[in-house]
Amino acid sequence: MESKTTSSEAALRKLQQLCSRQEKCEADVMVLLNRWGVEKAKHAEILARLKQDNYISESRYVAAFVKDKIRFEHWGMVKIAYMLHHKGISRKTTEEAIRSIDKTEYRRMIVHELEKKRKSLKGSPRENWAKLARYGTSRGYEMEFMHDFLAGIEPES
Repeated sequence: MESKTTSSEAALRKLQQLCSRQEKCEADVMVLLNRWGVEKAKHAEILARLKQDNYISESRYVAAFVKDKIRFEHWGMVKIAYMLHHKGISRKTTEEAIRSIDKTEYRRMIVHELEKKRKSLKGSPRENWAKLARYGTSRGYEMEFMHDFLAGIEPES
């Protein structure tokens, strides 16, 4: 934590500049305000001003977050929803953003990531199936989207 404190006016200006370049949510703003040592009594006022001036928007943040995490991090919807919940984003906003995901593209991304992982695995078909299922789950992929891929390498009973 930085030892110096930032005035509320300076913090507001910094946040306006930052939010102009990159989407932020309330939780991100609060972390920055705390890090900068801004008086706790001023947090709500700064947050309200950022919302009023449209520097932060929950729905805009969520849309960007979902798009980026799928496109660049190859996260699944479960992991995305968990992280948004952790940031204090409403369930309704999260569900709306997740519903807007192109399911065909999403399924294609999952298959691509599982295939990439499968090529790096060594072991029996049963072990590889289990490793892929764990890998997909850790990435936040739903079993319904992994099912077709995993069915193709079904472990022998």
